Amino acid sequence: MLLALIIVMALSGADAAFAAPSATLQVSANVLPFVSFNAVQHVTSYQVKSDDIKRGYIDLPASMTVSVRTNMNAGVPVFFENAGGASVLIRESGRTDFIDQLFTLNTDNYRPNTPISKRYDFRVLLSADSKDGTYPLMISMAPTI
Repeated sequence: MLLALIIVMALSGADAAFAAPSATLQVSANVLPFVSFNAVQHVTSYQVKSDDIKRGYIDLPASMTVSVRTNMNAGVPVFFENAGGASVLIRESGRTDFIDQLFTLNTDNYRPNTPISKRYDFRVLLSADSKDGTYPLMISMAPTI
């Protein structure tokens, strides 16, 4: 035991000859973009009445919530469509502009990998030959990276 202690003390005070040489190492990494995406549809059908047909559309506020985690700071491109038959426009709740099937989910001012949650409104476009009744709303939505 004493011999081991003496050896450790001798090596700790050893010459620079026993020291490991230093080296500079240059490293680069390529971080691929990732998106964790979850869309929850809150409204699955809509009622059409004669006043809606005259107006030409039905607004469905807060119809979907989207939760995203990503390392993309330039936004996440998203595609959506309605398999229920009618043409549908979308907008982020609280905004005024409806957009068609492809949009960019804004990630400005969010730190990478921080959860982002946004609510979306739908506008169902009705044709003049639409009929009164209840219709399905079957939205599919996915990121397009």
